[in-house]
Amino acid sequence: HPYGLILSPNGDIAVTANSGTNPLSVTILKDIFSDNPEIRQIPPGARTDRGVLAGVYMGLAVASDNETLYIAGSQQNRVYIFNLNSGEKIGEIDCSFQNDNLDFTHGYIGDMVLSKDDIKLYALDQINFRIVVIDTKSQSIVDQIPTGRYPFGITFSPDEKELYVSNVGMYEYCLLYTS
Repeated sequence: HPYGLILSPNGDIAVTANSGTNPLSVTILKDIFSDNPEIRQIPPGARTDRGVLAGVYMGLAVASDNETLYIAGSQQNRVYIFNLNSGEKIGEIDCSFQNDNLDFTHGYIGDMVLSKDDIKLYALDQINFRIVVIDTKSQSIVDQIPTGRYPFGITFSPDEKELYVSNVGMYEYCLLYTS
């Protein structure tokens, strides 16, 4: 049940986010244009591995090094980080946030987009109607931007000066972010 698909910046690796039924997983297809592509699934078995990849939805991003993979952790309110070469988990980012006025301790991370310089990852929290802005070096939240109801897809304009969010079942449009 692939819900998300991304190609690496070099175009040699395809990754699918497999959700909807167990096992929740990602499939990595390396050397996709060769006669013998390598195929790896994380987790490798027929069961979802709560210690490795407890949640997956559609959001995927591959850094320009063609080695670092970011995976939307859906109801876990996290972004998982994996090494594409080894398939090993190398980190995770908790997207929870709470203060006197806001409580985003429960969230659902869906679609994501990574800046071309690999510095910022923009992840949609579909429960809390926000963009979670993540600094990839510190692996921490640096900003949160409201999106309107039911954010579903996110992308940049080609020059990355504008960030676009599509909302499901909504007919209200507004400017969210410019740099």
